[in-house]
Amino acid sequence: MPQLITPEIPRKGDGDNDASRAYNDAVVKRPHEPTVLNNRGVALERQGRYEEALAAFSAAILYDNEDVYAWNNRAVILTRLNRPQEAVLACKKALAIDRSCIFAWVTYGMVLGRLGKYLDAERVLAVAEDLDPQARALYPGNSTMTRA
Repeated sequence: MPQLITPEIPRKGDGDNDASRAYNDAVVKRPHEPTVLNNRGVALERQGRYEEALAAFSAAILYDNEDVYAWNNRAVILTRLNRPQEAVLACKKALAIDRSCIFAWVTYGMVLGRLGKYLDAERVLAVAEDLDPQARALYPGNSTMTRA
């Protein structure tokens, strides 16, 4: 089960620096492992290092273009970097990979809302709620996901 992180209020602290160091070490040992790259991106995102997080998610996608976690996380970071059009494309790719990924539906809805496409956002968020009535708990912020 993925661990959820709500990046609207990034968590900063020694634990995040430790996680970042651990993933940096893991990337050195397994530089082509999408899971490691994705998780490194989440650790960087928690520190507010969004450009580096985007690079990590992009690298994960290079090694596994079907990684729904990395595509969703890329969309979250692109939104944070005020690049919503690119975020929409990342959301669409995530949903093309896994139409049942609640997190990708929620991210997509949030991006559409930021673009002022409120009716489309409402429709997309309703799909997330149809998949899981608890999806509303993800609405306050987009969610990045670490992989087990």
